[in-house]
Amino acid sequence: MQLRPKDRDGLPVAPGWLPGVGHTAALMFDMPWVAREAEKLGPLFWLQMGPKVWVIASVREEAFAIFRNKETSSAHLARDGATLVGQSVLGVDGESHRRMRGAINAPFTPKGLTAHKAGALMAEVIVPRVAAWKGRDQVKISDETREFAVDVIFRMMGIASDALVEWRKAYEEYALALLPLDWEFPGSPRTRGKAAKRWIDENLQKIIERERGHDPEQSLVSAMVNGRDEQGRGLSAQELLDNLRILVFAGHETTANTMAWAMLYLARDPARWSRLVDEALAADGPPTTPDALAKFPFAEGVFREALRLHPPVPFDSRQTEQPWSLFDRTFAQGQSVGLILHAMSRNAERYPEPHQFLPERWVSRDKKPGPIETAQFGGGPHFCLGYHVAWLEAVLFLVAVAREFGAQRKRPHIVGDAMPRPIYMPLQRPPGSSAIRFG
Repeated sequence: MQLRPKDRDGLPVAPGWLPGVGHTAALMFDMPWVAREAEKLGPLFWLQMGPKVWVIASVREEAFAIFRNKETSSAHLARDGATLVGQSVLGVDGESHRRMRGAINAPFTPKGLTAHKAGALMAEVIVPRVAAWKGRDQVKISDETREFAVDVIFRMMGIASDALVEWRKAYEEYALALLPLDWEFPGSPRTRGKAAKRWIDENLQKIIERERGHDPEQSLVSAMVNGRDEQGRGLSAQELLDNLRILVFAGHETTANTMAWAMLYLARDPARWSRLVDEALAADGPPTTPDALAKFPFAEGVFREALRLHPPVPFDSRQTEQPWSLFDRTFAQGQSVGLILHAMSRNAERYPEPHQFLPERWVSRDKKPGPIETAQFGGGPHFCLGYHVAWLEAVLFLVAVAREFGAQRKRPHIVGDAMPRPIYMPLQRPPGSSAIRFG
């Protein structure tokens, strides 16, 4: 029996559709299969995200135009995902977005990171935590990177937290609100996500109140509380809370997953591990400023390649604000349009041997990556605020691991040998059981 509707309004419906949940289950557990089979049907196809929302989607680079936010908007993220997004920079556009971003942008620039000594704070967390891996039979890499990434964000916020595990677990629950399932009953993803949000907000509010009136240079929270755009406008109390919640979430979950994937790839590639070790040991220490990253082109290549292969947000969408055309199809106002970034990041025309881990493809370039090649951080006005933070933290981490274990002539191995199978939604990540050992 054919369960999947074959087409809708003249466009094909992607494989993997199930009654009640649409494509959610298929995208969560086998997004590459959905993308491959859907692309055979044409440049545009339908995805049903949960029981209610239908999205016209693509895997092609031309669809990246949706992120320009000229004819499209991110406002639906605040409406459809209010539990997660709220009144943050992710869910507003136009003048409100420019005001908000202008008020909080300064500490996230290379100059701001240097002024706040963010790299030194990262090193204070990462170097000793990596050193503590010595003597352990195995390291659950995903748990480890998440915990120290939370620690890094808290240090940048001026907080030395003694509850990292509790915060990490709260954000794992909070991430369930990203799933396009709006059923609410005890134990449902939406109910658990809302409960986690309440806990997070209560604790973030205490941090905000503690930082009010402090020197803006003292911490990231102080800078955001006191931040103003060029017209002297700052954030409202709710905007501040929503942006801090998203900052902690995006600042640890996405970067942590990329670092974990990078180590898993290195664990099955002795030659590239050796190249990373040589580069790391040739330097005086890990990079602690954005300028120092230039000394570590191969480590940066490892980061960018892990990010390309496993974009933390593998599917993203916008909503049309006016009639708009793509691939000879005109979308009506209010239509959700999406891009499977996981598939676009493996475009064979742009990336030869697209499914292979080849960090050197970034080292040999004679120009900086362009918008398509940094698409994993978004695009247009919503390009990730924490881009430079993630870049510095991930390279610092890779160099710290290579220096610690390379000096002992040890290399990583995947426990169980096989590369873990990703979980693609709500964020692409390795399974929690993923582990490495050094020997």
